Amino acid sequence: MKRYDLAVIGSGPAGEKAAVQAAYLGQSVLVIDAGLAGGAWVNTGTIPSKTLRETALYLAGGRNLGLPSPFGRERSVGNLMAMERRIVSRWREKVERGFRSHSVDRLTARAQFVDAHTLAMDNGVQIGADYILIATGSSPRPMDFAPVDGRRIHDSDSILRIAEIPETLIILGGGVIACEYASIMQALGVQVTLYNSQSRLLGWLDEEAALLLESIFEQAGMVIHHGARAVATSQNDKCIRVQLDDGTMAQADMCFLGLGRTPNTQNLGLDAAGVAVDARGAIGVDGFMRTNVPHIYAAGDVVGFPSLASVSMEQGRVATAHMFGEDRGELGALFPYGVYTIPEVSSVGHDEVSAREAGLEVVTGKADYSHSVRSVMLGAETGLVKLVVECSSRRLVGATIVGAQASELIHYAASVIHYGGTVDDMIRFVFNLPTLSVLYKQAAYDAIHQLRVGAANTMVVSG
Repeated sequence: MKRYDLAVIGSGPAGEKAAVQAAYLGQSVLVIDAGLAGGAWVNTGTIPSKTLRETALYLAGGRNLGLPSPFGRERSVGNLMAMERRIVSRWREKVERGFRSHSVDRLTARAQFVDAHTLAMDNGVQIGADYILIATGSSPRPMDFAPVDGRRIHDSDSILRIAEIPETLIILGGGVIACEYASIMQALGVQVTLYNSQSRLLGWLDEEAALLLESIFEQAGMVIHHGARAVATSQNDKCIRVQLDDGTMAQADMCFLGLGRTPNTQNLGLDAAGVAVDARGAIGVDGFMRTNVPHIYAAGDVVGFPSLASVSMEQGRVATAHMFGEDRGELGALFPYGVYTIPEVSSVGHDEVSAREAGLEVVTGKADYSHSVRSVMLGAETGLVKLVVECSSRRLVGATIVGAQASELIHYAASVIHYGGTVDDMIRFVFNLPTLSVLYKQAAYDAIHQLRVGAANTMVVSG
């Protein structure tokens, strides 16, 4: 039985970065994965869906600018996904090349714990390891009332393999995955009806931003129902019908389930290793990604929140750094969220509600995208930059952006927050023109105005 310094179960963003860093630190490393290299991040999740988004955005953008669309009603999925196939293949090979260049061993197999230091593969091989990292990711949450058949009922894995784009689509859910695919399909000319069991979309997001995004969806022709829960489905050769808990029935060509994901902790033999999981099946970890078993770590979607590829990568690096004595500290609490809808949504730090719950007195500053000539040039005039500023210190403590390139723009706000910058620093900063970034300055001026108004009101009341 071969023994390694580190065995990594899973080759997604957490597993890949952990394995490569450990090898760079001089450790012997084995990566075990039953599927293709790169996990869901490369093969079925982030990269494929965001590539499809860029295709849809190009087509929608052409229409928004008044240009003829090159995309006719024949709508070949093969043509649509050609770019996706190229990028996925390229990034999968990039992951494998990284393993080879760092002398990381690979096994294509399913692994299960025999004991806390031993893994057995479904091909009969057993290996031992001083440290083990569980990075098995997550899978779309199954629904008994709507079993995915790859024909009329789809989840985020099967939707990328559809033979043709439907004319009509029902989407169940109001979270990130549901909203992303709803906006992508609407941009491709599909009539989308979204049923959300909650009171609004993206319940964790700043409410003003969420309502703006919803209004953009509706202006594009999407139909949205809140407080609507699906309870049953039926189908025939022509359509699928979805029954809702209020007794009404909806009908479309296809149905997409965007009702969350579950950690892949089944069939790992975690009991044999003594690794604890919570009620949702997620593995509990500390700030260094260490489980309740000191030499077993976990990272990525398998630990639950926040389930972001960007954070998963850092979790993997934090884990191996801690294993092998690199002093980089715990994973920081400040990281940006990106939702790749059309348009994008991104946030970092506090919104108004969370800031006040944390005991901060804050004001907000806002800038509408229409105030930037660059947004007009891009045909993307609808959007919002919203800043959250602490009154006493004038520090930026949060930002939310809805609009074109939001996931890129948010990093400036993240840097200002990380380094303790103030709203006054932001108005002194010189931005290129024409850009979307200059909206930060306008939002900062608005926040300063709110601070002045607040100070004046306070003086009047106290007098």
